Amino acid sequence: MNLSEFAVDFLEGALITVEEEKISQEDAITNDILEYAIDSGEVIAHELCHYKVRGIKINAWNYDEENESIDLFVTIFKGEQRVTKVSDKDVLDAFSKAENFLWQAREGKLSAKVDESDITVFDLVQIIEQSKNEVKNVRIFVITNGQVSSEIIQEATEQNGVYIDFQIWDIERVHQQYLIRSGKQKIEIDFLNDYNYKLKCLHMDKVSEKVDAYIAIIPGKILASVYEKYRQGLLEKNVRTFLQFRARVNQGIRETIRKEPDMFFAYNNGISTTAEKVDIDFEDNIPYITRISNWQVVNGGQTTASIFATSMEKEIDLSKVFVQMKISVVQQQDEMGNIVAKISRFANTQTIIKDSDFSSNSEYHIAIENFSRTEWVPSLTGGKATNKWFYERTRGQYLDEKSKKTGKESKIFDREYPKKQKFLKTDLAKYEMSWWQRPFDVSKGAENNFKLFTKELSSQKNEVGKKYYQRLIAKAILFKEIDKIVAKKALGGYKANMVSYILAWLSYKSNKKLNLDNIWENQGINEAVNDMIEQMIDIVWSHINNPSKTGMNIGEWCKKPECWLTLKDKFIDTNVINDEIRKDADTYVENDLVGQELSPQDAKIIEKAGEIKSEIWFAIAKWAKENNRFTPFDRKLAYNLGILANRKAFLTIKQAKSAMRILKESEEEGFKYNF
Repeated sequence: MNLSEFAVDFLEGALITVEEEKISQEDAITNDILEYAIDSGEVIAHELCHYKVRGIKINAWNYDEENESIDLFVTIFKGEQRVTKVSDKDVLDAFSKAENFLWQAREGKLSAKVDESDITVFDLVQIIEQSKNEVKNVRIFVITNGQVSSEIIQEATEQNGVYIDFQIWDIERVHQQYLIRSGKQKIEIDFLNDYNYKLKCLHMDKVSEKVDAYIAIIPGKILASVYEKYRQGLLEKNVRTFLQFRARVNQGIRETIRKEPDMFFAYNNGISTTAEKVDIDFEDNIPYITRISNWQVVNGGQTTASIFATSMEKEIDLSKVFVQMKISVVQQQDEMGNIVAKISRFANTQTIIKDSDFSSNSEYHIAIENFSRTEWVPSLTGGKATNKWFYERTRGQYLDEKSKKTGKESKIFDREYPKKQKFLKTDLAKYEMSWWQRPFDVSKGAENNFKLFTKELSSQKNEVGKKYYQRLIAKAILFKEIDKIVAKKALGGYKANMVSYILAWLSYKSNKKLNLDNIWENQGINEAVNDMIEQMIDIVWSHINNPSKTGMNIGEWCKKPECWLTLKDKFIDTNVINDEIRKDADTYVENDLVGQELSPQDAKIIEKAGEIKSEIWFAIAKWAKENNRFTPFDRKLAYNLGILANRKAFLTIKQAKSAMRILKESEEEGFKYNF
């Protein structure tokens, strides 16, 4: 997909979001572009907002308390169905408007001007004003679905003790990230043409039939330049992401570059990389690498990103910084994934990597992806199923799949995978962590929550079955329905926090036994669950707006476990959802990650019971009632089995055994099935 095609698809996708989520075009574009920025590792999280007066504008923001930094985003929306140029004047004007917002907020000039009901903006103003003695780093982003000149990016400046960095995310940069994420663009490094340099190397002969091995030393300046161009795409197969000097090793890298750059090579362990191919030139029988194809840093991502980040600081000179590098050229491409995963696990000597650090390439996420491509949603009319949910395990999959279709095929794809039924791995983490009653973690932002979710998975059984997938989608439906109901209230902010807290509270009050199977079957919630959510909104809204500490920022309060602990046991009448609570508690396995581990015999019983038609169960229930056979419980169970058979629902082992017992006993007592 070229840039022009991508730009049109990207705009169309945003306009669909506008229609479905009832948000503005600028909000949709802001959100969609920042998804790519977050996925690239450039941005941690964001909060949408709206503020525009003469000389000032802001569309989104993020406050990173741990690193004492603030990100401000201002959007330039282009509505044309083509690649549209953005003038240099408009870009500079956008930077200026965001910068004006920053300084006026710091000086306390906006506190009286911003309406307190505009909560997201009011909070940002308060944060900037109250943290002015702590925050020393601010990044201002201009984001646009238009195309910006590469020459217009402003130089970073330092004013009044604040370091301000200016960045642009335009449609061209988003397109580049899409190509990298979808595997359409491989990272090709041409050292001679791009850097006027060639890497002296040592070729290790006959190390393995699987890999060709090289050892080289790469200048820090070149490594930083490559990372600046490709960012997280260079670390695609790396199991970690760069966390802005949070880890001790990152701080050590920065201090070494600042104070002892000539000792960097001695102190640092270097990086491990993979490639499809390297081009070698010989000079006086000495091999030099001139080009690397499909280069990936699989170990040493923190080193790479830290060198780049430090290079952006004032008066930093990388001329004495060198990094040792191992290059494993994988000879068999079908072995690439397996080899890279093992290098990532075994080669690291800087910080311990746990299995929980692996994310989108894990068996768990692959299983979810596979189910999303094969599991049709139930048809509400009883006819043929027509659509599925689409799990985007890696960025760009949805657009990539759609781009392969033409004409009629593209329309069929849209019908089979409606955009409203697409969900990302960060969305999945929000659904599950909310259901697991961790709304305070969800409130920490999509990426941070996803990291915590990944750690949580490491302590759980990670096998994913059909029933788990269906209940996961039920949680997605529940999450989205809550989102819609909250949005209609127009509360003014904290919608994301509200949705997670309400879902967590619903999970808690139902003891995690809300009938998710019904939600899957109906692809929606019923009136009772809707009414329960409506009741919860006022209580949750009042709760999060009254922090335990006077003056505490609401967003920060929502990140505290205390916020959840002081909410969950508040009284609310749950009688309205009594009929939606599953009574067969031991058949509803918590966390649903595996369901139940079945023996081959149990699996056979479930299969056999599942083949019995609904008419038989309804006939048994009627026969038993008319002839006063069985206990009331078994008569009701026979009828329920008929309903489950109608829905083609998956039976638990307990249900299956009971089914076979009732069938056998009814036949022994004279029941005959003649139709």
